[in-house]
Amino acid sequence: MPIYERYIGTTTAQGREADETVTTTIPKPVAEELGIEAGTPVLWDCEEGSETAQIKNPVE
Repeated sequence: MPIYERYIGTTTAQGREADETVTTTIPKPVAEELGIEAGTPVLWDCEEGSETAQIKNPVE
């Protein structure tokens, strides 16, 4: 299912997998749009003090 407009949704952190990480879920339409499948490295970007982070297409 392609995304044609802005996609907004929420997700809940599922718990800590290790001391330094938290697991979250990417909605299927977003994963499909970015070409993310099981085992795909996920690139995200965030600046210190920012209230947002961006998931980026790892191919770009």
